[in-house]
Amino acid sequence: MDDNEMMDALKAVGRAFTPSAPVQERDLFAGRDEQLRTLVITEGQVGQHAVIYGVRGAGKTSLARVAQKIIDSDRQPYYVCHSGDTFTTIWRGLLDDIYLTKSIPALGFNAQPKSAPVTAAQVLFPQGTEINPQTLAQALRPLSQHMRLTVVVDEFDRPIDPDLGVQMADALKILADLALPVTVILVGVADSIGGLLREHESIQRSLIQVEMPPMTSEELTAIIDRGMAAAGLTYEQAFAKEAVALSLGLPHYTHLICLHAATFAVSAHRRHVDMTDLESALRQALEDASQTVRERYHAATYSNRETLYKAVLLACARSPRDELNSFGGPDVREQLRQITGQNYDIPAFANHLTDFSGTGARGGILKRIGTTRRFRYQFRDPLMPTYVLMRGKVEGFQ
Repeated sequence: MDDNEMMDALKAVGRAFTPSAPVQERDLFAGRDEQLRTLVITEGQVGQHAVIYGVRGAGKTSLARVAQKIIDSDRQPYYVCHSGDTFTTIWRGLLDDIYLTKSIPALGFNAQPKSAPVTAAQVLFPQGTEINPQTLAQALRPLSQHMRLTVVVDEFDRPIDPDLGVQMADALKILADLALPVTVILVGVADSIGGLLREHESIQRSLIQVEMPPMTSEELTAIIDRGMAAAGLTYEQAFAKEAVALSLGLPHYTHLICLHAATFAVSAHRRHVDMTDLESALRQALEDASQTVRERYHAATYSNRETLYKAVLLACARSPRDELNSFGGPDVREQLRQITGQNYDIPAFANHLTDFSGTGARGGILKRIGTTRRFRYQFRDPLMPTYVLMRGKVEGFQ
């Protein structure tokens, strides 16, 4: 390809693989078919709402964005929460995303009235007016007679307002009881959703829970298929297999690895992505990882002398996990044997696991659960295991 074709291809790659932004186009959205169907069906049931929950990097926002487009309601306000939000600011933000037409009487003989755009928030809740579940329902009742609404509240776990959970639960209960054609989709992590359900157990029958488990290998491969095709590229099967294995079910990492690998291939004037692009992609992906992940990894593994910390943490990342996403000492032992070629017994690395799950300088990586002699471990940050795997790959661990 010539230089102009290369620049066009690079732009196409950037559109196809978006690790830093949610997928918003159905053509580029792969996997999550069951969850997508659930949301579409929920919107069609009056009085039903939905909550999407899962770990960071699982694609919750992408699912919400694409589902909202497919549902195609008359109005589709979308609000991303921040830590200082309250019930009032969230719903004011949503209503500010709904535009109405206000008629302005004309002055003068035979003058024609004019119209001007105005937001629903300006009409229903003038600035300074507090919004509560009851006044919200009263306002949405006449509004929903003229339009069907599907609203999304993203990052619902971020606000620290202690009253928000109770108020949102009350609002969903009232909207469900009134059977208004308004569908609310909340997006958050499991802890925030559990709190919401505890506030109002009766809303469970009207709140459909959509879990985002790790993606299957087939779903992650579909992301690669669609993205590469959209960018006009082909790829080596071994590359796709390795990218999927490293992603550990998180589409964020599949997008990240493919973005860099495809960029390196196109920059070399090639339209075929192969294994030679993988190592360069991983090095770039490691640089692009969040500062928090990089700092925690460094603190957990740094030493002036030869230690097992890096190898043990890599063994943790490689260990098979149960339904609670946890692993045990025997799992780590087997992976450590494969990494080092030596038969370490559990006491040889038990202190390493204690350090990773403690409160000291190396702590905060793992969470320890279970009882003495039967301890199991979970990664606290779901983005950490793949970072560890990529580091191990780049640094030559087998």
